[in-house]
Amino acid sequence: MRLAGALVAAAALAVTAFAGVSPLLSPAAPAEDAVAGFSMDRARADLAVVAAVPHPMGTAEQADVEAYLVQELTAIGLDPMVDEQLVTMAPDPPNSVWTGTVRNVVARIEGTGPDADQAVLLAAHYDSVPAAAGAGDNGAGVVSVLAAMRALASSPPPRHDVIAAFVDGEEHEMLGSLALVESATWMGDVQVAVNTEGVGNAGRVTPALTSPDNGWALRQYLDAVPSPVVYSAFDAPLNATGQGADLGRYQDVVPAGLELVVVGGLPAYHAGTDTAGGMHEGTLAEYGATVVGLARQLAEADLGSVEEPNLVAFTVVRGVTAAYPSTWSLPLAVLGAVGTVVVIGLAVRRGRVSLPRVLLSWLVLGVAGLAGILAATGLWLAAQAVDPRLSDAINGGVYERTPYLLAAVAAGAAGVLLVLWPLTPRATALEVVAGALVGWSLVALLLAAVLPDAAYAATWPLLAAIAGFAVLAARERSPRVTLATVTLAAAPAVLLISPLVALYFLLAARFELMLPVATPLPMLWVVLALTVVLPLALVAGRGVGWRPAAAAGVVAVVLVAAGAALSAVSTGPRPDLLVYHADADTGTARWVALPVELDTYTGQVASSEWTETRFEASPFHQAGETEPASAAPAPEIPAGRLGTPRVSVTSDAATAQGRELAVQVTAPPGSYALTIDARSGAGIQSVAVNGKDVPAATTGAPSSVRVVAFGPQAGIPMTLTVPAGADVELALACYTLGLDGSPAVDLRPRPASLTTGVHELSDAVLVTTVARLPGPGTP
Repeated sequence: MRLAGALVAAAALAVTAFAGVSPLLSPAAPAEDAVAGFSMDRARADLAVVAAVPHPMGTAEQADVEAYLVQELTAIGLDPMVDEQLVTMAPDPPNSVWTGTVRNVVARIEGTGPDADQAVLLAAHYDSVPAAAGAGDNGAGVVSVLAAMRALASSPPPRHDVIAAFVDGEEHEMLGSLALVESATWMGDVQVAVNTEGVGNAGRVTPALTSPDNGWALRQYLDAVPSPVVYSAFDAPLNATGQGADLGRYQDVVPAGLELVVVGGLPAYHAGTDTAGGMHEGTLAEYGATVVGLARQLAEADLGSVEEPNLVAFTVVRGVTAAYPSTWSLPLAVLGAVGTVVVIGLAVRRGRVSLPRVLLSWLVLGVAGLAGILAATGLWLAAQAVDPRLSDAINGGVYERTPYLLAAVAAGAAGVLLVLWPLTPRATALEVVAGALVGWSLVALLLAAVLPDAAYAATWPLLAAIAGFAVLAARERSPRVTLATVTLAAAPAVLLISPLVALYFLLAARFELMLPVATPLPMLWVVLALTVVLPLALVAGRGVGWRPAAAAGVVAVVLVAAGAALSAVSTGPRPDLLVYHADADTGTARWVALPVELDTYTGQVASSEWTETRFEASPFHQAGETEPASAAPAPEIPAGRLGTPRVSVTSDAATAQGRELAVQVTAPPGSYALTIDARSGAGIQSVAVNGKDVPAATTGAPSSVRVVAFGPQAGIPMTLTVPAGADVELALACYTLGLDGSPAVDLRPRPASLTTGVHELSDAVLVTTVARLPGPGTP
């Protein structure tokens, strides 16, 4: 009977977890063409053009998308403008400069209200990474904004001006939106911005980033969308750290804003599978209906006061979303803390628990939580060793991550139970639960003080657990009542935290390639839930020995094995990358293949002599970061057939600051990108690119500064200042997309089982050379 009850309770909590994550599942495809004023037929036609092929900035394919946008905006009676700007800036990677010419497409619908000049901005970046056609990132956003402009243009004139900005260069450190913020005079009219983004080609559309004082903007979203999906505990750390896409630029000059993001279909993110045909139709319909509805509402809204205190907002189950002012977070957390003190005090007074053992339980649970985080994180890292594709989940490596996610949860449970095991002989189950309440009340207070928008995920489960503890501590209960009470008390923690675990696993996959410390982020939420669910489970159980921890560990291992097996037999296409790398200085060439394991596509260029090497597969992030790869000798191409970047010295003078060296770097025609590593052992004191000083790139006089130029069709002027007499070296790497011009003339195409998508770069020809510019008087 006890086992049957436990199984029923476990099943109830599993159903609760599914109810929590179900709002994130892809919506059903629409049965009709029109969805809230959004035409699916029109959207499919738009997406077929916008996401026909990869179209990174500066390419002919990008120019085709630009021409289509201008054509469609003109067809609805607008007068689109193409704003071309040369942008130079210092991005997040230290000691680096990015530059490129962006072409933003802008169109405006004039409002007729007395406050018409208070404008609404609808934005979508229309470039893609070289490896992807970009249906989810960001063709769906482009199509949705285009649909909104069609809907508004075919309706009576709106109250406010509505501006559509189709932005270039987002995938290249958001150069296009920076150009708007720095030079577009009309940005001063914008009161609210809606930016569209995507990290996959399926799932739901949610505001994953908001501007400060987001209360007004979030209210507009909640009012305009019939079935909103929002989790401010997911948004809060992104808002606090400034992560996100173009909205991060706009909010510097725009009072209010939302960034709508597709979250789902992660394996297609920046991969060759992100095609128009692969875009989930239900997701596309939801995106279009959301943007059209929000545009209509904002076009008629009162924009006189768009900054209000933040909202806490969270979707409880599909179709049910709660929202209240963020200022309530601290009083609710204080209520939880007071409730914890009251119920524990009453339990002590009745002799149901001992205060010293409650405090001991609290301390042990803190250690148990740490053990759970370490166990879950260790399991995840071990799973990556078992299945290396898991560490590259954002590039189509793993198509089904659920077994690994559940394995991490099981490993976290094993870690918590292992530490609880020696505690149970010294404390009753009620005392362990009381200790959990103390810990949770402190977490709720901390979140309310630091990230109030996220505090709900701790506060409401705490209040439910307090109520459950009060029922159990009042007097002895029958086994059935005890089990029901424990299950109901644990359910809010499972319900509210399960979607955050799923979202944070997505966030970790997005950032862990660039930021390995992102891996433990979802584990924090996993273990937070476990530290209340497992103590409550003790009340209905017979105590904890070593067996539950061992069983959880076995389950974790079995789930990892299941994940690896599913990964091995998955029919989803695997990503690879082939680069023809010519060293112009030595006259040698090699094939470089990623991943290190060869496949039928990469392995065909050489039958032998493959060796393991390290390759900088993502030169547009942190300079010098390499990945395991395979390399084999390749035929040399005559210099006349393979373009080589060149350096010419414009001036070389001694100044009061030291040696000032001005050069002009020229890339071959048709180049996609050029990286220039300026090096000087004496330290680089300053750098200017395209006539713009970039002091942030030379803080601390580094020995190397990387300049990345996109679409470098014209010469790139650079000026470097180094100590007097110091040598300078310029290491150049020029990328041309595709393998045209390489020896791969008879290369068989990739089979359906393979796709591009390794570190955002597609197959390419890479030519490197080093220009040495010794100081005056140096031989």
